[in-house]
Amino acid sequence: MIQAPLLLLAASLLIGVLLQRVKTVPDDAHVTLNRYVIFVALPALVLINVPGITLELDVIFPVATAWIVFLTAVPVMLFIARRSGWSRKTTGSLILTAGLGNTAFLGYPVVEALYGADGVEVAVMVDQPGNFMVTSTLGIIVAGIFSSGEQRKRDIARSVLEFPPFIVFIGALILNLASVEPGGVIRDVLEKFSATLTPIALISIGMQLKFAGITEHIRPLALGLFYKMIAAPALIFVLYVLVFGREGLIIQVSVIQAAMPPMITGAIIASSYGLNGRLATLMAGVGVPVAAITLAAWYLILGIWT
Repeated sequence: MIQAPLLLLAASLLIGVLLQRVKTVPDDAHVTLNRYVIFVALPALVLINVPGITLELDVIFPVATAWIVFLTAVPVMLFIARRSGWSRKTTGSLILTAGLGNTAFLGYPVVEALYGADGVEVAVMVDQPGNFMVTSTLGIIVAGIFSSGEQRKRDIARSVLEFPPFIVFIGALILNLASVEPGGVIRDVLEKFSATLTPIALISIGMQLKFAGITEHIRPLALGLFYKMIAAPALIFVLYVLVFGREGLIIQVSVIQAAMPPMITGAIIASSYGLNGRLATLMAGVGVPVAAITLAAWYLILGIWT
């Protein structure tokens, strides 16, 4: 039976595509949706999850997963882009979308379906102090560098420090250290806002998703998806299972999260910074259905090896 969160993903993406045909919807409506995601929904999600995270030594593996995937994506995509003669904007979009996984919107429901509530606790560690922190720091730095060759270091640093979810993350981390969690009516309000993140973000992607002329992006699209959903989780699998000899739920969820398709927020950031928004949208939009096959394959592999 199809899980409700997965059906929500498909329905939201389809709604966004259909809204392209509604004449009363402005062509740039996705820009407003992107800002809502970045300024409201994503910070709400951070305030709910980060203050309650338990910081233990074992979490180094799930937390490190996102950093390893992104830091490896940078030299790999730079090498491929230079050999292929791709533009700076295409290169930046590839790094952001191939280096950042959909560990929240898709990751949480998939992990819950495969490994239950205990798996979700590990998934949060991959996503919040891992993937989200990478997005808020290295992701914004990459977006700033590749959006313009003339950006000064001070301007890029300001982009990171002024990125709303990053500011909220620092505040949430302070709450975590003080053992304070939002509760009562405040938590209820935050949950309502955070619940809008997935549908709004995917509707925005759907509104930008156009398959006409996809052939001109087919090579970077194929290479980006191959890295994100096959090479990246293979790297984590080799490191954690074969090199460090680790196994169990933490390792399984870490690999599954590494195999998630490109991050929707990464595509939104690429579009917001004037990078190759067309490619970024395709990476996020096409990656979701392709993941149905690749995630199933990784789940079977992990079941045999770990």
